[in-house]
Amino acid sequence: MKSLLQKGWIEKQHQGPKNEVFFRLTEKGLEAKKSPVPIQEQSRPAEGEEMSAPRPRWTPEEDGLIRSMGAAGESATAIATLLKRKAAAVQQHARLLEIKLARSPPGLKAKGK
Repeated sequence: MKSLLQKGWIEKQHQGPKNEVFFRLTEKGLEAKKSPVPIQEQSRPAEGEEMSAPRPRWTPEEDGLIRSMGAAGESATAIATLLKRKAAAVQQHARLLEIKLARSPPGLKAKGK
């Protein structure tokens, strides 16, 4: 989340009577969202090789970004691109948080690191 703020892709805002924290996609973030995401083939590790480490847990900042972008009508693919996570992971986490996301256009896929 900090890297997205540092890159200027999102901005932090405080709103509402409880001064809740929201994250908003900036113009720079919109441009980044529109840029193509390279898709790499996933392969199984060869015998004796280790699998990659599991992805870190979801942070409250990422939850807030999913809520804000979901409310703005963004898709799991768009959110996944910014968070460098897989679209399926974003969609699954959004369901857990009971957040409805826009459907991703067919053929678009985001790939996390």
